[in-house]
Order: sequence, then structure tokens, then C-alpha cells
Amino acid sequence: MSQLRTVRLFAGARQAVGRDELQIAVAPQATAAEILAAIGQAAPELAGLLPACRLVADQAYVDAQQSIAAGAELALIPPVSGG
Repeated sequence: MSQLRTVRLFAGARQAVGRDELQIAVAPQATAAEILAAIGQAAPELAGLLPACRLVADQAYVDAQQSIAAGAELALIPPVSGG
């Protein structure tokens, strides 16, 4: 059974998609890799950027194999550059 989750988008990811949030459907105990795959399906315009992005759950970076609790606050953080 899938549940809808909201993923906040920042910087280049937000620009690529044209909004600051994305709704995805994943299993209640989906891994970070499964969530990233769902993001890619929901927003194909992120295909070139997604491999370099990091997923954040409840304000902490997560590894691809980590299971993400239902209700966790999710954010996609693209690489940043500055000077």
C-alpha cells in the first residue's frame, strides 16, 4: 500500500521542476533509494540532476539503503556551488 509524501525542493531542483514541493507515492517504510526513484518518476525533468542530489529526512542526510519512517519531513538537496 502506497502513501503520498511531500518532498520539498531547493535550488536547482526547484528551478528544474518549477515549484517548491513534489508529491510522490511510496510504501510507508520506503528506503531513501525508493523515494529518490519515485521523485525521478514524478519529475522526469530532474533526471540529469537527481544522481548528484541528497535526500534529507527530518533535517538529516540519509543513505540510500536507510528506511524512512512514514511522516518524516523530506527534502531534496541538489549540489550547490558558490564563490
